[in-house]
Amino acid sequence: MKDKKRKKTWLDASLKGLMAALLVTLVFNAEPAAPDSLVEKTTKGTGLGNVPIEKLTTEFKKIRKIKGHFDRGRWNSEVDQWMGRKHRLMIELGFRLTSGKYHRSDIGKLMDPPDQIVKKGHDLFKRITGQPGYDSLSAGSYEFLVYYWRGKHDFLFFTCDNNRIVNSSWWYAGE
Repeated sequence: MKDKKRKKTWLDASLKGLMAALLVTLVFNAEPAAPDSLVEKTTKGTGLGNVPIEKLTTEFKKIRKIKGHFDRGRWNSEVDQWMGRKHRLMIELGFRLTSGKYHRSDIGKLMDPPDQIVKKGHDLFKRITGQPGYDSLSAGSYEFLVYYWRGKHDFLFFTCDNNRIVNSSWWYAGE
């Protein structure tokens, strides 16, 4: 009986994670919003749509240094919780910094250097390019700037093509 209950719990959690990842993928793979609708679209999801980008990036740099449960620290709802402050900041930055006007160097200046830079041949490259929305033939020229949300467990990544940011998306462990 316990095994059935454990399987059901695991399955429920997996399905929730999959649905959340799908929702975020759909949001981040949408066409860039027109400037008038940018604040409206982002405010609905994170509540940070009216916050200037400079304030978002400054706060992200500070909160990024806090060790949470997934970084061998104590549980901290601001950094570990789904839709906690760090998660919402990262979602907002992922959305705003893919407007087409930012380059690889801009992301590093605004958010500090990424936790990893992933190129073809890197362990994460296949995992990222295996997601829906990536053409494996053209993905060879891509470079991904990876920013960890909860350790290496879940992360935001920006897709660079010839140093221009063309997209952002998420990798969720989906447990």
